[in-house]
Amino acid sequence: MRTFILVAIVLTTVLNGNRLQEPAARGVRLEQYTWVQAEPLLTADSVVVLPLGAALKEHGPHLTLRNDLTLAEYLADRVWRASAVVITPPLTYHFYPSFVEYPGSTSLTLETARDLTEQVVRSLARYGPRRFYVLNTGISTSRPLAAASETLAREGILLRYTDFGAAAERAASGVKQQELGSHADELETSMMLYIDPAAVDMRQAVKDASPAPPGPVRLNRRQGGGGVYSPTGTWGDPTLATAEKGKILVEGIVATILADIEGLRGAPVPVPQPREAAAAARPAAPTRGAPQPNGCMPGDERSIRRLQSAFNVAWTNHDAEAIGALWASHGDIVHADGSSERGPLQIRQNRAEQFRRKEYRGSKHILTFGNIRCVNFSVAVVDAKWELRGVEDAAGNQLPNAEGPATLVMARAGDSWLIEAYRYHVKLGSPPPPRLLPRPGYPDKR
Repeated sequence: MRTFILVAIVLTTVLNGNRLQEPAARGVRLEQYTWVQAEPLLTADSVVVLPLGAALKEHGPHLTLRNDLTLAEYLADRVWRASAVVITPPLTYHFYPSFVEYPGSTSLTLETARDLTEQVVRSLARYGPRRFYVLNTGISTSRPLAAASETLAREGILLRYTDFGAAAERAASGVKQQELGSHADELETSMMLYIDPAAVDMRQAVKDASPAPPGPVRLNRRQGGGGVYSPTGTWGDPTLATAEKGKILVEGIVATILADIEGLRGAPVPVPQPREAAAAARPAAPTRGAPQPNGCMPGDERSIRRLQSAFNVAWTNHDAEAIGALWASHGDIVHADGSSERGPLQIRQNRAEQFRRKEYRGSKHILTFGNIRCVNFSVAVVDAKWELRGVEDAAGNQLPNAEGPATLVMARAGDSWLIEAYRYHVKLGSPPPPRLLPRPGYPDKR
């Protein structure tokens, strides 16, 4: 009998060897517990992670519609193993307007995606948690996530999310070869070759990288149909993809996500506003009618002012992707010293570089919009004030706040607006902005 038991133990060990050798996961998957077991998991100290990945979104002829969901599930598994968090099932539908011309792709409206995020978070927050992290695998999703973060902060709930585009660009800095693209491209295809090579058909991968017109990138398989013409649904060059590149990208993104979560764990929870004030701050959907005295259509001024809050929240969250998404494709910033940045990509990369520096970790860049005047249906001018607070020098000493006036030129993008030009000056008598970089917002190459 003892020999039989010993053999049984050995066989069990051999059959389950891989599982026995894996380290125990630090996190928990909420759906695997009963409500009785879930109650002690959902406390004020818990960090709740909500994976977000499209279950139905085109990714060219060589990747499946569930590409983003596969990526979100993989990244969630890595976080579950490495971090003491509570992980929920993924959100599989959200804001993906750039791909709806391709059969099988789905998208919610920005407002619905925002509300969906808020309601899921509120449902779980009622049991105790106050810190939430959306493990975001999209780029357009940053817009409704930023809006949800702003609303939930007024309710005393801290919501942060992955700046996926910036994280991928950082990880790809030494391996990327393509000149243009960001969808089903060299980077995404490389990641899938590393994560799930069986889901990639490299025989169907083709380079498809037409230049993008002004405004948010929107792919279209009909020539002359607007946006970026892409008969394949690809924007970039997936033929350059390799599993080796994918490993570098994925491991870099995992490191970013884990660092984000630890930063969230130690971050202070916002103080909730009175319910009446929070309700009044909620933006309403724009409407149409006769022009207002400032030349704007009804709802336009409210829509423009939302960019103020979106910028302030994105900076507080160190979300370079969300900041870049506020600019039109040829939009620019001209700094007080005459230096300039052009286009969302450069603005996003420069903000990401700033946010990596310890001097900016506690910084807040606050825009306050004043008068808004619509020059015509498509262009508006905003008088604003800016203030940069909480910046330290290399020794950790707090630097004086910098402030001054600013002027922004806005361009209509559907029912929303994007920044075409941002000019600012330093207030007379105010200390100059911190010069921690050779030029404001530019990586230090010294």
